Amino acid sequence: MSVDMNKTISQASLDNLHDIIVPDAVGFFPLAPGWIIVGVLAITLLLHFVFKLYKQYQSTLYKREALRGLESYAKESRDEILALLALAKRVGIAAYGRTQIAKLSGESWWDFMEEHSKVKVGKELRAELSNLLYDSSKQYESSQYTTLKKLVTLWIRSHKVTSHD
Repeated sequence: MSVDMNKTISQASLDNLHDIIVPDAVGFFPLAPGWIIVGVLAITLLLHFVFKLYKQYQSTLYKREALRGLESYAKESRDEILALLALAKRVGIAAYGRTQIAKLSGESWWDFMEEHSKVKVGKELRAELSNLLYDSSKQYESSQYTTLKKLVTLWIRSHKVTSHD
């Protein structure tokens, strides 16, 4: 029995072993249905967020155009003050619609601006601008122009359009 055992051990030695046959690597394609669903969902979410960002960018286009236009107001004159007031009103129309903004004037317009932005217009400035707007013989002051330009800039940058407006 010991001879048979030696013979068996010698047959089982490492020299007599053959290499392991490795199966072919598993390919990536075709994908399992679960991965296809995950991929479609990921692409859909990505497109959704890109579309949302684009809509947000488009919805503030009027603000960027108004700020660019504001840079062209450099002369301190009565006409420039009236143009600044008109620009503020055009921004309001673009943001809130003609039907809501066109009916506002004087105190109601200033109240609207204060309610929908960070703009705070004092009673004195309101009266001065109203006089300047309706009385062509009234002279403007340099401080009025500077203050109004800052207010219009703040109005353009800070007004918020809510869904219930």
